[in-house]
Amino acid sequence: MDKLRAIRFFCRTVETKSFTAAAHSLDVPQSVLSKGIAALEAELQFTLFNRSTRRLALTEAGAHYYTRCRQLMLDIEEAETIGRKGVVQPTGTVRIGLHPVFQISLYRRMGEFLAANPGVNADLVHTNSPTALVDDGLDVVVRVGPVTDSNFVARKIGSVEAVVCASPGHLDLHGRPKHPGDLSGYHAIIPGRPDEDPFTRWTFTKGSQREVVSLPVRLVLREGVGLALAAMGGIGLVRIYDFAAKPFIAAGDLEAILTDWSCGREPVHAVIPSRQNVPAKVRAFIDFARTLFVA
Repeated sequence: MDKLRAIRFFCRTVETKSFTAAAHSLDVPQSVLSKGIAALEAELQFTLFNRSTRRLALTEAGAHYYTRCRQLMLDIEEAETIGRKGVVQPTGTVRIGLHPVFQISLYRRMGEFLAANPGVNADLVHTNSPTALVDDGLDVVVRVGPVTDSNFVARKIGSVEAVVCASPGHLDLHGRPKHPGDLSGYHAIIPGRPDEDPFTRWTFTKGSQREVVSLPVRLVLREGVGLALAAMGGIGLVRIYDFAAKPFIAAGDLEAILTDWSCGREPVHAVIPSRQNVPAKVRAFIDFARTLFVA
């Protein structure tokens, strides 16, 4: 058995969540890939995957093994780069998990990152969960909020503040509230589930004052993408991060309200699996991501 090849098969299967997709991306027959992974399991004497007709999931032992094997693949990739060019340069595909709040600003500037790193390709998905580093085989997650899981390394790259906005037309029709208590007559556009407190109960502070307001929900966007666009349609009020709201406010499509009150500030972290042997492509992306928060 070519163990290194089998490990490569295993890692790609984890990352694509499918034997078929992994075989296609590696340009090998699925039967060859399946046999390679089966031979690897036989040598290891433990099962890597819980196989079912509905989904392919790692066993606990398989998840631990993948973490080590993935680092091995990254080390080999960088060793090959050193051999070819004499220095460690960013190369390969960087798999990025991204909070939806950053999609517009990052997508608009992604060309800068790729132009500065011609040996790098990028694969982006929407997620705010650090566990996607293992579950989805990501290299880095740009996350809003604290990181409490000590299994991951979090590097703070900026911060965002929540603001409440609506379309100017909606405010012309319904009035511009002067106090959080005035919001009871408005409707909300929220991400996620309407029975989750963080989305349906909005907290405002000003000095020692604190107000918590519950708004009736008119629209729920399950993935939290398009909140600003929905608000621009005049449906209701939306609480979004200033990072996402600024372009629309500057264009006059949205208007921030209750700006003398704070809705809370959150840190933004670049989360990676380990601080050891961080690939050059990941270091390059984190350095680039920091520039998104420079005014």
